[in-house]
Amino acid sequence: MIPGSLLFISMLAASGGDVIHAQQEVAGATLTIEIRQPVDDEKAEKLIEWLCDTARLVNQAYGRFPNPAPRIVVIPSARNSRDGDKAVIFGRVTRRGQETVELFINADRPIDEFYSDWTATHEFSHLMLPLLSQRYRWISEGFASYYQNILMSRSGRYTPELAWQHIGDGFGRGEASRPELTLNEAATSGIRDARMKIYWSGAAIALLADIQLRQRSEGRQSLDSVLGQLQQCCLPSSRRWSGVRLFEKLDSFLDKPVFMPLYRQFADTRGFPDMQPVLQSLGIRLGSIEAALDNQQPLSSIRRAIDHSIE
Repeated sequence: MIPGSLLFISMLAASGGDVIHAQQEVAGATLTIEIRQPVDDEKAEKLIEWLCDTARLVNQAYGRFPNPAPRIVVIPSARNSRDGDKAVIFGRVTRRGQETVELFINADRPIDEFYSDWTATHEFSHLMLPLLSQRYRWISEGFASYYQNILMSRSGRYTPELAWQHIGDGFGRGEASRPELTLNEAATSGIRDARMKIYWSGAAIALLADIQLRQRSEGRQSLDSVLGQLQQCCLPSSRRWSGVRLFEKLDSFLDKPVFMPLYRQFADTRGFPDMQPVLQSLGIRLGSIEAALDNQQPLSSIRRAIDHSIE
């Protein structure tokens, strides 16, 4: 059982009504968890263990959870909905008042399927950035898409080979999605079939920034460490940020800018960053299910560093 499980059981007994409430201290944060009915007490406890484990997983980015007091709401969804056979059907973050992660689930699925699902990791990773305006959705969705795979790998839920295959496959889908649009155009167009461009272009920028930071500093800096500095100074934030303001703030932590040069290179350029040479230099050869990893390539040591959590 998770720490504090006796307190959790007493809260279950006292909660009654249509919502099960619990609070857990995890990764330097107090998680306020609500599980809507119908979920029985045994399954609710397992779901809370899964949420706490996922919070500890996100803790591997920079040693603490990005929000010290998030609200997490778990909502059983209709079984006939799209993706209703998945453990986690849909997730989103709302920022009206207390930052809230909402997860719509199929409560009938085995608990093991929740641990192998990336959705909660993706939504928790959103909390590492402030709310961005619609034009810059490719940054918020992209960084979360990058971290959902990297953190799942660091925790052992994915193998590194599977995580990099997912990332490489995502880059392929992003490159094929609306190549006539720039990143900023895709994010504001409202065109549904640009979704893969929105999600994976930002993930490509996150990887490029991570590589540059680690190369330049000989491993002393990384995307993890820079986002940790952002959390210390500015999160959670009640304001909506622009992507330019975010990237300028991230560059303010550095001796030489990384993020705004990438923005100027790609944000208003049609197409998709050419990631194949980058993957090759990292020692990643994509397959049908899992990538093959080659430790003899120029950036393979950086790839291995990305795969590992902070000490």
